[in-house]
Amino acid sequence: MVTSLMVLQAIISVLIILLVLIQFGKGAEAGLIGGTSDSVFSGAQQGNILTKITTILAIIFMGNSIYLAKVQSSSANKSLLDNEVVTRPLNSDKADKKDTATTPPTAETEKTNNAKTTDKK
Repeated sequence: MVTSLMVLQAIISVLIILLVLIQFGKGAEAGLIGGTSDSVFSGAQQGNILTKITTILAIIFMGNSIYLAKVQSSSANKSLLDNEVVTRPLNSDKADKKDTATTPPTAETEKTNNAKTTDKK
């Protein structure tokens, strides 16, 4: 259902873009379509019809947007990771300190530790 509403949202948005581009503004003579005397609608009638269709599509677009937001927010309370089990500690610093504390010192670590203590004196 959500997918079909999203497809409907995309179609409505494309239609609104096309209708706005077709309409003519204050400075335009005839807009994208029209301009010939053989047209079915006159310039004023064409403007009124396109304006009404654009208004209706805009209302449907806003209503669909609000409904999609409500549907998505109700499903957002659930997380994909809620049921996952954490097998490692979340803080990796504590795990590193435990590993170094249990490791016996080697000759290199004793040399660096001795060098640090002599530098402090």
